[in-house]
Amino acid sequence: MAAGSSVQSLQEEATCSVCLDFFRDPVMIMGCGHNFCRACITQCWEGAETDVTCPQCRQTFPQRTLGPNRQLANFVEIAKQLCVQAVKGAGGERVCEEHGKALKLFCETDQILMCVICRESRAHRTHPAAPAQEPAQQYKEQIQTHLEVRRQERKRLEALRANEKQKHQEYQEKAEVEKQKIVAEFERLRQFLEEQERLLLAKLGELEREIEKSQEERDTKLTGDISCLSSLIGELEGKCQQAASDLLQDIRSTLSRCEKGQVQLPVGISQEIETRLRKLSGQNLNLKETLRQFQEALLSELEKESYAKVTVTLDPDTAHPDLILSVGGRSVSCAETQQCLPNNSERFDVYECVLGHERFTSGRHYWEVEVEEGEWAVGVARESVRRKEDISLSPEEGIWAVVHCDDQLWALTTPDLTLFCLCWVPSRVRVCLDYTAGLVSFLDADTEASIFTFPPALFAGDTIRPWLGALEAGSKLRLCN
Repeated sequence: MAAGSSVQSLQEEATCSVCLDFFRDPVMIMGCGHNFCRACITQCWEGAETDVTCPQCRQTFPQRTLGPNRQLANFVEIAKQLCVQAVKGAGGERVCEEHGKALKLFCETDQILMCVICRESRAHRTHPAAPAQEPAQQYKEQIQTHLEVRRQERKRLEALRANEKQKHQEYQEKAEVEKQKIVAEFERLRQFLEEQERLLLAKLGELEREIEKSQEERDTKLTGDISCLSSLIGELEGKCQQAASDLLQDIRSTLSRCEKGQVQLPVGISQEIETRLRKLSGQNLNLKETLRQFQEALLSELEKESYAKVTVTLDPDTAHPDLILSVGGRSVSCAETQQCLPNNSERFDVYECVLGHERFTSGRHYWEVEVEEGEWAVGVARESVRRKEDISLSPEEGIWAVVHCDDQLWALTTPDLTLFCLCWVPSRVRVCLDYTAGLVSFLDADTEASIFTFPPALFAGDTIRPWLGALEAGSKLRLCN
């Protein structure tokens, strides 16, 4: 207690009686010896031209006689440090560096801690203030609320990370399974090809040996025939040189040998060999066709597996008043007359079309639509597509679709429709959306045959939704499971 009292007395001695704060640039009145801040005494004497009065002892002096008190200034600095140390030693509180007082008040305007002397200063006198504990408790409650929210966010992120990690692990396992399937398929294909190679080469080897044998046999026979003909030709040439009496003497025998020696020309290479060659060539072509079909099937399967199938349901808030949606939103048909429906901002009011509930901002997805007779359209659209105006059904307006009209299929392109050269109209259309690549393509879901693929578009930042149109009375479309 004695130390605290001494510090208190020291602080009082270092305090200006005018501003009640530590002396700043202390000066002494030479007449009475009292000390004041230079600014404080100057303000007190402001306006006085002759006699001035000491604010503390009220003694009057005929002239202003002030002298700087450097020792007091040093004393004030020491007093400040001792006061700060005393406050820290007493309660461990933070203290005002300027006044050495504990920072027990909070200025709500400037959002800072201050001491009781700061509270009475011009800078804070008009500001609302409260004991530091009150706003501290309020802010602590706010911090606790933020803390709980952040903890919940961290918990959700940790759960999401664990879920994503599990999904990626599952994807890796599935990819490994697919890898093994592909390796097994190609191993089976290699074995098949090797077996076909051995079989075809064996057949060709056997055929080559038969060709060689046939060639030797025919060459021997032709060589003998040529030798016989050469002898006969020599004999006939000799006869032609004989006199008439000699020539006619044995002419009947000579002609008889000529008739017997007439050689029958061969018909060429064995027809059986040529037939077998054609058969082997046909087997080779069949092998190429088998490989082509295998390749197409494998690529089709891989392409199909790379897209995720989604279950699409239709959004009744976007349906044109002519359209009737089934319970559950899995099919749509066009009625003869309009229904009385709210004219909300999402609803199409020009074309008989409707959007799906599903929204896509990434990934590769596909769904299938069963179509019937009449005019219909299937595809995708930007969520921002205009609903209340007569727009062009095209990618420029945010719609990528194919339409069945006049017993033909068309792509809704710009500036003109693109007609397909298809000899059939599919009963089920598969819509494929590759968001990242910006691709929308259509396939016959029954045969996997390609119908049409739009040029790549830029979807980044947009939401894409399924889009269906039943464009005339009686038209009906149903989403497949």
